[in-house]
Amino acid sequence: MPKLDEIYVRKKEASGQVSAQTRSLALGYLAVSWALLTAHDEPLRSMAANVSRPLVVLLAAGSFLVLFCDFWQYLAITSMAKAAAWQAEQAEQQVALYNEDSFAFRAQAFLYQAKIWIVIGTTMILVAIFLCLLLPVQVPTCALQEQKYQPVTGSCLHSAAVK
Repeated sequence: MPKLDEIYVRKKEASGQVSAQTRSLALGYLAVSWALLTAHDEPLRSMAANVSRPLVVLLAAGSFLVLFCDFWQYLAITSMAKAAAWQAEQAEQQVALYNEDSFAFRAQAFLYQAKIWIVIGTTMILVAIFLCLLLPVQVPTCALQEQKYQPVTGSCLHSAAVK
Protein backbone atom coordinates (compact mmCIF):
# COMPACT_ATOMS: atom_id res chain seq x y z
CA MET A 1 0.00 0.00 0.00
CA PRO A 2 1.50 3.40 -0.99
CA LYS A 3 2.36 5.93 1.68
CA LEU A 4 0.70 9.32 1.65
CA ASP A 5 3.95 11.06 0.67
CA GLU A 6 4.29 8.73 -2.34
CA ILE A 7 0.71 9.48 -3.37
CA TYR A 8 1.39 13.24 -3.23
CA VAL A 9 4.57 12.85 -5.30
CA ARG A 10 2.70 10.81 -7.93
CA LYS A 11 -0.18 13.31 -7.96
CA LYS A 12 2.27 16.18 -8.52
CA GLU A 13 3.97 14.29 -11.39
CA ALA A 14 0.65 13.44 -13.03
CA SER A 15 -0.61 17.00 -12.65
CA GLY A 16 2.50 18.33 -14.37
CA GLN A 17 2.11 15.79 -17.18
CA VAL A 18 -1.54 16.74 -17.67
CA SER A 19 -0.60 20.41 -17.83
CA ALA A 20 2.16 19.75 -20.37
CA GLN A 21 -0.21 17.65 -22.46
CA THR A 22 -2.95 20.30 -22.47
CA ARG A 23 -0.41 22.92 -23.58
CA SER A 24 0.86 20.65 -26.37
CA LEU A 25 -2.66 19.90 -27.57
CA ALA A 26 -3.66 23.56 -27.47
CA LEU A 27 -0.61 24.59 -29.51
CA GLY A 28 -1.28 21.81 -32.01
CA TYR A 29 -4.94 22.81 -32.34
CA LEU A 30 -3.86 26.40 -32.82
CA ALA A 31 -1.54 25.32 -35.64
CA VAL A 32 -4.35 23.37 -37.33
CA SER A 33 -6.74 26.31 -37.07
CA TRP A 34 -4.09 28.71 -38.40
CA ALA A 35 -3.41 26.42 -41.36
CA LEU A 36 -7.11 26.18 -42.20
CA LEU A 37 -7.76 29.90 -41.76
CA THR A 38 -4.81 31.03 -43.87
CA ALA A 39 -4.85 28.31 -46.54
CA HIS A 40 -3.27 29.79 -49.66
CA ASP A 41 -2.06 26.77 -51.61
CA GLU A 42 -3.66 23.62 -52.92
CA PRO A 43 -4.63 21.09 -51.63
CA LEU A 44 -5.10 22.86 -48.29
CA ARG A 45 -7.26 25.59 -49.83
CA SER A 46 -9.76 23.10 -51.30
CA MET A 47 -9.76 21.13 -48.04
CA ALA A 48 -10.40 24.26 -45.97
CA ALA A 49 -13.38 25.09 -48.19
CA ASN A 50 -15.15 22.02 -46.76
CA VAL A 51 -14.86 23.25 -43.17
CA SER A 52 -17.09 25.81 -41.51
CA ARG A 53 -14.99 28.91 -40.77
CA PRO A 54 -16.77 29.58 -37.44
CA LEU A 55 -15.87 26.03 -36.37
CA VAL A 56 -12.18 26.71 -37.08
CA VAL A 57 -12.36 30.06 -35.24
CA LEU A 58 -13.96 28.26 -32.28
CA LEU A 59 -11.08 25.77 -32.30
CA ALA A 60 -8.57 28.63 -32.24
CA ALA A 61 -10.45 30.45 -29.47
CA GLY A 62 -10.61 27.27 -27.36
CA SER A 63 -6.88 26.78 -27.85
CA PHE A 64 -6.14 30.32 -26.70
CA LEU A 65 -8.42 29.83 -23.71
CA VAL A 66 -6.55 26.66 -22.67
CA LEU A 67 -3.23 28.51 -22.84
CA PHE A 68 -4.74 31.45 -20.94
CA CYS A 69 -6.01 29.14 -18.15
CA ASP A 70 -2.65 27.36 -18.00
CA PHE A 71 -0.71 30.60 -17.60
CA TRP A 72 -3.00 31.99 -14.92
CA GLN A 73 -3.08 28.67 -13.08
CA TYR A 74 0.70 28.71 -12.71
CA LEU A 75 0.61 32.36 -11.70
CA ALA A 76 -1.91 31.48 -8.96
CA ILE A 77 0.25 28.55 -7.79
CA THR A 78 3.26 30.87 -7.54
CA SER A 79 1.24 33.37 -5.52
CA MET A 80 -0.11 30.62 -3.27
CA ALA A 81 3.39 29.20 -2.63
CA LYS A 82 4.82 32.66 -1.95
CA ALA A 83 2.13 33.36 0.64
CA ALA A 84 2.68 29.99 2.37
CA ALA A 85 6.46 30.48 2.45
CA TRP A 86 6.09 34.02 3.83
CA GLN A 87 3.75 32.76 6.55
CA ALA A 88 6.21 30.00 7.53
CA GLU A 89 9.12 32.46 7.61
CA GLN A 90 7.17 34.84 9.83
CA ALA A 91 6.41 32.01 12.25
CA GLU A 92 10.01 30.76 11.96
CA GLN A 93 8.77 27.34 10.92
CA GLN A 94 10.19 24.89 8.40
CA VAL A 95 6.75 23.69 7.29
CA ALA A 96 3.83 25.62 5.91
CA LEU A 97 0.24 25.03 4.94
CA TYR A 98 -1.51 26.47 1.95
CA ASN A 99 -4.43 28.70 2.77
CA GLU A 100 -7.28 26.74 1.16
CA ASP A 101 -9.59 29.74 1.59
CA SER A 102 -7.34 32.07 -0.40
CA PHE A 103 -8.31 33.32 -3.83
CA ALA A 104 -5.08 31.93 -5.33
CA PHE A 105 -5.78 28.42 -3.99
CA ARG A 106 -9.33 28.36 -5.33
CA ALA A 107 -8.29 29.97 -8.63
CA GLN A 108 -5.52 27.45 -9.38
CA ALA A 109 -7.88 24.54 -8.70
CA PHE A 110 -10.58 26.05 -10.91
CA LEU A 111 -8.18 26.89 -13.75
CA TYR A 112 -6.67 23.40 -13.69
CA GLN A 113 -10.10 21.81 -14.13
CA ALA A 114 -11.19 24.45 -16.66
CA LYS A 115 -8.27 23.86 -18.99
CA ILE A 116 -8.91 20.10 -18.95
CA TRP A 117 -12.59 20.53 -19.87
CA ILE A 118 -11.80 23.16 -22.51
CA VAL A 119 -9.25 20.82 -24.11
CA ILE A 120 -11.89 18.08 -24.18
CA GLY A 121 -14.31 20.49 -25.87
CA THR A 122 -11.75 21.65 -28.42
CA THR A 123 -10.88 18.03 -29.15
CA MET A 124 -14.53 17.44 -30.05
CA ILE A 125 -14.42 20.50 -32.32
CA LEU A 126 -11.28 19.13 -33.99
CA VAL A 127 -13.03 15.79 -34.57
CA ALA A 128 -15.90 17.67 -36.23
CA ILE A 129 -13.41 19.53 -38.42
CA PHE A 130 -11.72 16.28 -39.45
CA LEU A 131 -15.12 14.80 -40.28
CA CYS A 132 -15.79 17.82 -42.50
CA LEU A 133 -12.43 17.23 -44.20
CA LEU A 134 -12.98 13.51 -44.64
CA LEU A 135 -16.65 13.64 -45.57
CA PRO A 136 -17.02 16.77 -47.69
CA VAL A 137 -20.52 17.80 -48.73
CA GLN A 138 -20.93 17.27 -52.44
CA VAL A 139 -22.64 20.13 -54.24
CA PRO A 140 -24.61 18.83 -57.24
CA THR A 141 -23.04 20.00 -60.48
CA CYS A 142 -26.41 21.18 -61.75
CA ALA A 143 -26.51 23.71 -58.87
CA LEU A 144 -23.20 25.05 -60.11
CA GLN A 145 -24.60 25.28 -63.66
CA GLU A 146 -27.89 26.85 -62.50
CA GLN A 147 -29.98 23.86 -63.53
CA LYS A 148 -32.85 22.32 -61.60
CA TYR A 149 -31.78 19.45 -59.35
CA GLN A 150 -34.05 16.41 -58.91
CA PRO A 151 -33.28 15.03 -55.42
CA VAL A 152 -35.36 11.88 -55.95
CA THR A 153 -33.40 10.71 -58.98
CA GLY A 154 -30.19 12.53 -58.14
CA SER A 155 -30.05 14.01 -61.60
CA CYS A 156 -30.27 17.42 -63.24
CA LEU A 157 -32.90 18.76 -65.57
CA HIS A 158 -31.25 20.63 -68.38
CA SER A 159 -32.30 24.18 -69.02
CA ALA A 160 -34.31 23.11 -72.09
CA ALA A 161 -36.34 20.66 -69.96
CA VAL A 162 -36.95 23.21 -67.19
CA LYS A 163 -38.82 25.59 -69.51
